[in-house]
Amino acid sequence: MNTSKTDTGPDYLGPESITDVARMVMALMSEVWIQRDRQIVTEYLLETQGAVTRQEIDDFVPTGDLAERIAAERQRFANLVAGAPIAATQRSVSQILERAGMDVPAARATGT
Repeated sequence: MNTSKTDTGPDYLGPESITDVARMVMALMSEVWIQRDRQIVTEYLLETQGAVTRQEIDDFVPTGDLAERIAAERQRFANLVAGAPIAATQRSVSQILERAGMDVPAARATGT
């Protein structure tokens, strides 16, 4: 265990483990995104049809506003997860809100 001190705290993993950790994070991101995407589609189908089957969810291809909403949510999710290392060193409220894809109040954005 490498316990050298960095700006973000002790470094518990050696460099040989970093690639493995990155692969695990990417696999988890993929699985979480698939679940989130199916949840959005399920909610949409329930709202518009009142009932839904597994096959309808599997076969559904979003279009229009829903497709745009899903793309925006995917980008927000990617920014949040991929931005986590930055969060360890940049911790202002404005930076956290921006990273999460949320609106930053004007007073915070201008620092007033």
